[in-house]
Amino acid sequence: MKDLYAILGVPETANADTIKKAYRKLAKQNHPDATGGDKKKTERFKEVGDAYGVLSDPKKRQEYDRLRQAPVGADGMPQGFDADAFSQIFGDFRAGGQRDGGGFGDLGDLFSSLFGGGSPVGQTRVPRRGTDMESTIEVGFREAALGTRRTLRTGSGKVVEVNVPAGVESGGRLRVPGQGGHAPKNGRPGDLYLDVTVRPDAHLRRSGRDIELALPLTVAEACLGTQVDVPTVDGSVRVTVPAGTSSGARLRLRGKGVKHPDGSRGDQFCRIEIVIPKLDPQDKAARAAVEELDRLGKAAKVRGF
Repeated sequence: MKDLYAILGVPETANADTIKKAYRKLAKQNHPDATGGDKKKTERFKEVGDAYGVLSDPKKRQEYDRLRQAPVGADGMPQGFDADAFSQIFGDFRAGGQRDGGGFGDLGDLFSSLFGGGSPVGQTRVPRRGTDMESTIEVGFREAALGTRRTLRTGSGKVVEVNVPAGVESGGRLRVPGQGGHAPKNGRPGDLYLDVTVRPDAHLRRSGRDIELALPLTVAEACLGTQVDVPTVDGSVRVTVPAGTSSGARLRLRGKGVKHPDGSRGDQFCRIEIVIPKLDPQDKAARAAVEELDRLGKAAKVRGF
């Protein structure tokens, strides 16, 4: 029996994040584009993708663990094996990270590769599944924060409607079921996997579910207080800056952050940056004004030491 954990170089107790990191590292090392088509590394690439296709899915991983630990019966099959249940669980086993149509041709191939010998799955005549396809999608910062729907044309010329969920990040991957390659003999189509790139915003920066914005203020605005229109993913919002605001202070705009699938929102934080002007040495009035500010600051004993 193949040890899928050993193929990815992770322990049986590895969490989903560890498995994903190991897969991405190995896939990058062995990808045909990076190895010049080396046959051994291409096979290794497919093997890594197939292992990830099982271990990255909680249901498939649980069933794989159960079967590999089950005693072998007189027929050479793991005890408790149910071909129909196996077909239902592994019917869409292909790895989200697979490329170039690698992997098993059908469920019989999968069972045979995992457990060796003949394939009782083949006796169920499971239709061959279509090849998975890959493409890319680029979305704006606002689209990634709030979610959107996009229409795109794949490399094969197919026009596909894609639901981009709120909160998606660069480096993420979207699965569009049934939009991959066609399957022969009425089999189920493959899936389409989209690697996501999020265009950065000129002013807004994401921090988890929150959004950060650097808000420059003049010395007078920070001292006296002011109102400033600031950008958010929902459009411009007027922010009140209290008098006496210090550089580095953060003003919170509740519910203006990244949208969560449950409908809740993170916050936006405006980080104050006081801009110090360069004085004209000949401008005596300006110098006098700054010296007065300095006098007031010293009177307030701002340092405390």
